[in-house]
Amino acid sequence: MNFHPLRRSNLLVLHSDPILSAGLVAALREHPRFEVFVHGVGSVGPDGPRVDAVIADYANALRLADLAGRQAAGLQGEARVLALTSNDREADIRRAIEAGVYGYLLAGGPLDELIDGATAVANGLRYMSMAVAQRMADSLTRAILTSREVEVLQLVATGQPNKDIARRLSIELGTVKSHVSAIMTKLGASSRTQAARIAASRGLVEEDGASDGSAFPARRRASELHLQFA
Repeated sequence: MNFHPLRRSNLLVLHSDPILSAGLVAALREHPRFEVFVHGVGSVGPDGPRVDAVIADYANALRLADLAGRQAAGLQGEARVLALTSNDREADIRRAIEAGVYGYLLAGGPLDELIDGATAVANGLRYMSMAVAQRMADSLTRAILTSREVEVLQLVATGQPNKDIARRLSIELGTVKSHVSAIMTKLGASSRTQAARIAASRGLVEEDGASDGSAFPARRRASELHLQFA
């Protein structure tokens, strides 16, 4: 897909991986349709040029998707966010889109997707890479877990037996067994261990694994998500 904007777009690269950031800047500056800035370098800010789109890692993308986050970074309110990340878990992708992230790309994808994604987002259009779009399309065909089933699944994933889950959630043991059975069916799992593994791979439960190429946890504590604007 090719987009043909009427004017050059101002892009800001704000990525936690310095090597990836340098590669992004070099690649984007090869295209005359972009004016590329790097966070912390130059005069981008309230008194500088208007930023049309910010290309950021997952954690920074979530923070910048919020108006307060953009203001804290010194960006004008209309700047839109394009996430570039290795995080392909469907729950995290959905979380980013719901938070206000306009575009979502996977690191290591083709250069054409980066150019099309940056162009689209800078011009107010939403964009997902082909792999991300396929992942989200697949998710629409799966049975949805209820909020209670997610709570039970989270405890199953930590190795809690049914009796402890019943006690923690203040529900009957038989109810827990019914929830576990429904969870196994919906996830297509044959064991509690497999259910926990599937849930982790899809981002349905919290875990300490990496959610980005920058090797930060899937759902960091708020203090760890704080942007480094200095």
